[in-house]
Amino acid sequence: MLTIPLGVYSTWAFVLPSLLAFLFLLWLMSKMGGPMAAFVCATSLMMWGSAQTARMDVSFTAFIVLGAWMLQQERLLAAGVAFGVATLIKGPMAPVIGVVLFLLEWWHLRRSPRGVVPAIAAMAVIPLLWFVPAMLIGGSAYTHEVIVKQTIGRAISTWVHNAPPWFYILHLPGILFPWFFVAVAALRGANRFYINWILAVLIPYSLMSSKLDVYMMTMIPPLALLIADSVEDSRPRLSGQRRAAVLHANRLTLAVLIVPVAFINRVPNEAKPLLIILAVAAALSLFAWKSEILSTIAVGIVPLVPIVYAALTMMPMINDIGSTRRLIAAIEKQRVAPESVALYTCPYLWSRDFPRELERVRYVDADNIGQPVVIAVMRSHANEIAATLRNYRRVDQLQMIGKWFDVYRR
Repeated sequence: MLTIPLGVYSTWAFVLPSLLAFLFLLWLMSKMGGPMAAFVCATSLMMWGSAQTARMDVSFTAFIVLGAWMLQQERLLAAGVAFGVATLIKGPMAPVIGVVLFLLEWWHLRRSPRGVVPAIAAMAVIPLLWFVPAMLIGGSAYTHEVIVKQTIGRAISTWVHNAPPWFYILHLPGILFPWFFVAVAALRGANRFYINWILAVLIPYSLMSSKLDVYMMTMIPPLALLIADSVEDSRPRLSGQRRAAVLHANRLTLAVLIVPVAFINRVPNEAKPLLIILAVAAALSLFAWKSEILSTIAVGIVPLVPIVYAALTMMPMINDIGSTRRLIAAIEKQRVAPESVALYTCPYLWSRDFPRELERVRYVDADNIGQPVVIAVMRSHANEIAATLRNYRRVDQLQMIGKWFDVYRR
């Protein structure tokens, strides 16, 4: 809908929902755990970065948080509505997380609150209000794609992103960056609800066949609450020990952030200032901010300093690397009609200065590629259309978004 007032070529039409969801999420976090919880959540690089992209994950996470908060207050109907909306945003893992969290809490408290049936009904009916009409309109092929391939297939026998059950455990340092060490330190004496929430995310996703790091975004809010709780713990017996553990973890994190500068000669020249800035900011914080609260703030801010510097000084280069501008330039260099260009296993063309006529290029599969004048293909998939490419010669090559692409001309 935002494309109506903003246009289809405005990035705001696609990024604004993520930013609004991010603000909503931070408001929820501040209500649940105060400013420190919101700060930790906001400065998790996965969360911070995703809030600036056209992804559904931040919105999905926000409604998972709302559902968990309502569940904590035993407002089951409101929790069911929140998990139902999350399902509408990004699929059936929302009710899975909600049900597992409810069962873990039920087991812990040894009692079941009232209103379970209405909550389950709300959680199921809300997404069905959209999915049933979508199935009727889309037909059997659409229904099979969504239920069998995208849902059941990803859960038990995925064709993409397949990984073993311990995948997320091994990736946690990167997923939780920069809060991994602090989160580990905060586990001692942690609120049982936060632990159950973490398990309700980690266990189901680990059992699924398809795995991506971004799926763990829904685990960041309970960890942020856990960290904030440990920093502000006022219990006489545990508070000193927990705060000391957090302080040591903060110092360890800041020390680790200095280490990359030792490899400065192994990175491109454009990245060297970023490593220097990161090391200087981490070193200053390590020696200047010695309380658990200030050192926690430093852990959140220091990794953002080089990113902000890059955003202010390196955006043209970043756009060139991160967008499809290089592929657009390669296609324009061939000087052919857009309709005679076929893109196979290529991302959809987009850049800030996107030429409108390239809307007419063809995105093809192996069985409908035809005989275009120009074919662009991801190099790793070129063998899939080798028979067609025999009649073409390679006229250009480029690296884009970390992958190699080739341009062929008949």
